[in-house]
Amino acid sequence: MPTFDRAFKNKKIVFLDLDGTVYVGDSLLPRAKDFLDCLSQKNIFTYFLSNNSSRSKRDYVKKLANLGISSNEDRIILSTDGVIEYLLERNTRHVYIVGTESMKEMFLQVGLEVDSPTPEYIVLGFDTELTYEKLKKATLFIQKGIRLIATHPDLVCPSPEGFIPDTGSMLALFEKATQKKPVKIFGKPNPEMVAHIIKKHDVHSQEVVMIGDRIYTDMELARKIPCDFILVLSGETKRKDVSDLKNQPFLVVENIGSLIG
Repeated sequence: MPTFDRAFKNKKIVFLDLDGTVYVGDSLLPRAKDFLDCLSQKNIFTYFLSNNSSRSKRDYVKKLANLGISSNEDRIILSTDGVIEYLLERNTRHVYIVGTESMKEMFLQVGLEVDSPTPEYIVLGFDTELTYEKLKKATLFIQKGIRLIATHPDLVCPSPEGFIPDTGSMLALFEKATQKKPVKIFGKPNPEMVAHIIKKHDVHSQEVVMIGDRIYTDMELARKIPCDFILVLSGETKRKDVSDLKNQPFLVVENIGSLIG
């Protein structure tokens, strides 16, 4: 496995994107499990990163299990983790969430009111259960001066049918409707999303690899860590997008299965 050996020599941690990298929709990408098994055999710690805030950690563990991949909540890092920490650090208790019931569940578990009539923040996530009533309420709150924060900036999410609107697209809608921008956007490419993991394992950034399908989140996160970045072409980014990049990824492969030949 010359490509694998080249990419992961002396590496101790792999941060692995999920949507468009490990799977698309409910379909595992080719040889994804073989690649993960190979990392495990080499004793390389693997953490799954997702900006997709429509699911809870428990949902992700279950989804991966259904695809034949064993994991646990400690190995799942979501954009919502940073949002929750941010709110709790500010002693926030009342928010209005534009998000799925699974997303709201994570906030409820830490004692946050998620549908408050007097919110301190509007929290926007990847809401696959979006209604016009939610858009209306959030817009009116923002116009009254309630601060908007977002779980992540992704414009689209890969699906088996094609790319569908993600949180970044919804942010554009709110900006047009209110003339206001979010005070903070979480998730990739913010290095704070993974800084605690790097510190926990006491590793140098040169011992870390980030793998993902997006230039403006996954590759940008790798640049900010800074660590090697492997771009997969199984999600949002296509090969024609790579040629225009000033700084090229460490490797560009069709999918993670390609890394093991």
